Amino acid sequence: MTATPRIEEIRARADAATPGHWGTDYDGKGTYYVHARLRTERGAGMVSDGVVATLQGEHGDGQTYRNASFAARAREDVPFLLDRVAELEALVQGMADPDPCWFDHHGYCQAHGWTATSPACPHGRAQSLFPELKES
Repeated sequence: MTATPRIEEIRARADAATPGHWGTDYDGKGTYYVHARLRTERGAGMVSDGVVATLQGEHGDGQTYRNASFAARAREDVPFLLDRVAELEALVQGMADPDPCWFDHHGYCQAHGWTATSPACPHGRAQSLFPELKES
């Protein structure tokens, strides 16, 4: 399977980030903190493995809260989505026929029995996404 350079860069950034779970904490004055492993411990209250981001806003600013929540959840969402992309790429590669498309005078792919011009033959689309699928 071939990961695109951008997917590889995203994976590298996710792997380099402070380990999760991340959570948010509000100071009551407009500042949200994104903490690594934010939790409550008996006798200590709220503790974390450190602040990974600080977001400034106004008191009662809903957008700052939504931004902080997004940042905190991205720590687990991004690796989940990357794993899902890899799973779906493997599925597409496993299902795609490497034979090249060839079209009749209507524009239909005769190699794969695809009798539509839009959307295009899914095997040809898979081959364009994954050039290594094409027959040598």
